[in-house]
Amino acid sequence: MFKIINAIAICSLSLLSSVGALAADENPNRDDRFTTKFVYESRVTIDKERVTVGQSKYGERGIIWITGGEFAGPSIKGKVIPGGGDWQLGRPDGSKELDAKYALKTDDGFVILVQNKVTISPEPTKEDPNNRYARSVLSFEAPIGSPYEWMNKSVFLGTLDRADNYNEDPAVIIRVWQLL
Repeated sequence: MFKIINAIAICSLSLLSSVGALAADENPNRDDRFTTKFVYESRVTIDKERVTVGQSKYGERGIIWITGGEFAGPSIKGKVIPGGGDWQLGRPDGSKELDAKYALKTDDGFVILVQNKVTISPEPTKEDPNNRYARSVLSFEAPIGSPYEWMNKSVFLGTLDRADNYNEDPAVIIRVWQLL
């Protein structure tokens, strides 16, 4: 009798183990784990001239100063405060890493600090020689007790594109989503 109970227990554990492994193996990379919520789109104006630092131990360094701009989304709106900067690294593989730090001032008077880390990788195609990958991870520092405190507690993803009239009026378009 003990041998039968032991055999049933072993079979049951084996079956449960197999079902658990099968469930994970069926779709370990499923895309339903994350959803996003649009937060805002900004038009950030930048200085026409890039400050070139030169070749560093990591690659070609430069800075572009942020001169202003505006942003708006479903529950946030305001201006980009002039004075921030975009610290850039030109990597040996042709890609760029940007680390932009600046501040937003909401229409209701709150200042929110932004750090936007961007990876840009040119991937030209025959159909679109200007195609490029430009994605970012943003973090915010909003005042505690403000309507924007929720921004301190989430991960944000973004895109970066040059404005249509970039050569006449240098600006970038940044779109931001909250990862839920």
